[in-house]
Amino acid sequence: MKKIYLLEVKQNKETSYLGSASARDLVKMATKAEFDEVQDAQRPVNPKRLDSIAEFVSNGGTLSTSIVIGTCDDNRLYPKKVEDSEIDNLYYTEFPETKEEFEKYKNCFDIMDGQHRLFSFLEEKIKIDDSVDYDLAFNMYVTPSLRTRRLIFKNTNEEQKQVESNLLLWFRKQLNMLSDKEKTYHEVVELLNTENSSPLKGRIIMGGEKIVGGFKAEQIINILAKSKIKFLGGNELSDEITFKLLSEYLCGWEDAVGIKITDRDKNYAPFSKIAGFRFMILMLPTLYDKAVSERELFNRKYVSSTIKRVTGTECYIPSDLFNPDGNYIKSLGLNPFGGETPTTVLAEDWCNKIKNESLDDFNPFNY
Repeated sequence: MKKIYLLEVKQNKETSYLGSASARDLVKMATKAEFDEVQDAQRPVNPKRLDSIAEFVSNGGTLSTSIVIGTCDDNRLYPKKVEDSEIDNLYYTEFPETKEEFEKYKNCFDIMDGQHRLFSFLEEKIKIDDSVDYDLAFNMYVTPSLRTRRLIFKNTNEEQKQVESNLLLWFRKQLNMLSDKEKTYHEVVELLNTENSSPLKGRIIMGGEKIVGGFKAEQIINILAKSKIKFLGGNELSDEITFKLLSEYLCGWEDAVGIKITDRDKNYAPFSKIAGFRFMILMLPTLYDKAVSERELFNRKYVSSTIKRVTGTECYIPSDLFNPDGNYIKSLGLNPFGGETPTTVLAEDWCNKIKNESLDDFNPFNY
């Protein structure tokens, strides 16, 4: 056995102990009940999140916050005061070292907070080499009551305000830790936010800044990635070509609808919101394929004329697609921009109209 030193911490009537130990050792000693179902004071484990944390750690990431554990009995990990120490609140506990000792210390503590951080070091999940030292700080409660467990769960999951995901994206960019999807589209989104030719210039929230009616960079990346915009035609497009493609495309929609995205016209509110952006981007691959089949340049003029032509064959004008008080949206019986699913369904419907539209069937009197 080996000694792990602890600092005693008192908060109101609760006492806990702060320490640090090898993550590989800690995970061998934890109970695994969280894998099966929701506990009295803990969530079940999400395997995808374990993979994400393991990947983060393998790329040099650090886990700076402590996990919170509660011992299961008084016989294992019980803290003992260090005698003759100049530090009044210094304690120690004994950790196993050998295979036989670890077997005796299996399931000796529950995890009250941080189960995903700890279980990402399971043998089947860990991605760092055995030669790499990796310690985790822990805050240990000795046989805590169910009330204490629930209070800790409430504090760590309800009382703490999470960092906004779009701001986390900004931090990952600064730390060179973007995911593959983010790496693929982040530069394109930055160009959309800064270049004069972009209809979205100055409208994209890249971090935690406040922009009234702005689009979050994280949202735009997810929408572009879902439609695989950078891979139109089968090959990966450069950031510059993808930016130009998107700018021409969105400008084509502006020309067809007759207003700018930045106008935020209340009569066509969805056109200037993320739902409208999602709708237009979902239709982009179909319009692109149509341009290829017609051997036309994919520019704002082509996009605008095609949108007008297709909506015209249905006896509508493009602005009708974004007018909540208009006959078209009323005829649908629901707000197609009220959620991702109805917006996707609407886009699929119009994509089918584009695919089935024939120039020979075009009636100019429908405008």
